[in-house]
Amino acid sequence: MRHILIDTDTASDDAVALLMALREPDVRVEAITTVAGNCPLEQCVKNALICVEKAGTYTPPVYAGMAKPLFRTRYHSHHIHGEDGMGDMALPDPQLTAAPMHAVDAIIDCAARLNGELEIVTLGPLTNLAMAVLKAPALAEQVKRVYVMGGSGLTPGNITPLAEFNFYADAEAAHLVLTAGLPLTLVGWEIGMGEAFIGEDDIERLHHLGELGRFAVRCNRTLMAFNAGRTERKGFDLPDPTTMAVALYPDIVETSLDAYYWVEYKSERSYGHYVIDSTHLTGEPANARVITRIKPGLFKEKLFSLLSHRE
Repeated sequence: MRHILIDTDTASDDAVALLMALREPDVRVEAITTVAGNCPLEQCVKNALICVEKAGTYTPPVYAGMAKPLFRTRYHSHHIHGEDGMGDMALPDPQLTAAPMHAVDAIIDCAARLNGELEIVTLGPLTNLAMAVLKAPALAEQVKRVYVMGGSGLTPGNITPLAEFNFYADAEAAHLVLTAGLPLTLVGWEIGMGEAFIGEDDIERLHHLGELGRFAVRCNRTLMAFNAGRTERKGFDLPDPTTMAVALYPDIVETSLDAYYWVEYKSERSYGHYVIDSTHLTGEPANARVITRIKPGLFKEKLFSLLSHRE
């Protein structure tokens, strides 16, 4: 059994990723830690608890973490995911409540307890993980793998021409994580805009899967509206579920690149820009593996299977 901790700024695509992990029988979600990003922290906690209840499997603890970036002013994405982060669905409050420990301490404790066995999947800004490696540098040697949804090193960004949201929301934290010696696998935003993009036919299929399929569409409806204003394609991208799929199913990866990467955090104009030294011009050793392509069709096959109604 694999052991996973998910760090999330829970909004609509995070929600789908959480459902996938909680419904995959070959992994155990040990904890869900939340961080401010897409939404304020309190909303992220609420959304994560709702997802645990929706999954209908088991109830890992949910922890509240950092409420703001390390140094910057908070930047939320209500214009993309809705005021509640979930497509303005007006969801009722969950019956579950958050666990009392701070998310940073939960990450440290979980890594120590499962020494060498814990895999971390980050779906939001890296503030919690950055604080964890600052507080407990041994974390880098205690975790088996860290999968990061962040950056857009192969294409323009989605928040600025150079930056993807998670790295833009806290580039200092991203810099700390990329230089902490963690075993990193990075999945950029652009991967979710490729083979994992949910088009009209996919939306129709999700509607026919049952309650969870319909939930996955409804919570992304403001994202669909946002995409309609910037692309000719009708539908929504799923960068967080794409990252989760890479973590859950290693054979989904078609191509990847081991190289030296960094995130710009000193320049205002290019803040959050994620740079890949693909031609080894810096002479620096590789510090991460970046996914450059996933296998056609396999992501959606896994997604539809996990969200299907089960007796």
